[in-house]
Amino acid sequence: MCLIARHFEAQGLPTLILGSALDIMTAGKPPRAKFVNYPLGFEAGRYQDKDDQLAVVREALKGFHDFSEPTIEPMSFEWQEGWDMVNEREAGKLDHRSPRTLDPQYQREEDRLKAESA
Repeated sequence: MCLIARHFEAQGLPTLILGSALDIMTAGKPPRAKFVNYPLGFEAGRYQDKDDQLAVVREALKGFHDFSEPTIEPMSFEWQEGWDMVNEREAGKLDHRSPRTLDPQYQREEDRLKAESA
């Protein structure tokens, strides 16, 4: 996203990134961004909370007016229940998927054989 934003900015089109992965945004060096400390996937507000979603987006849009140079500005929103939900999911209480690994996984044996022979 940061690369696309920088490209658009170079063409004269203002951009603003609303994100919740500070490390990724920092590495991407966006022209202007607002950081919300919510779990990934909830950048635009709490799940099914239209008031919070509207407040987050309104606050983020102020970045178009407030920023005069490239920056990532943290926003003051907090949502501990969201982080608790993520922690429960990762602890296996809400998520019954296989654990993540760095090992390649294939849908079929044929796919594995082709990948290994390449």
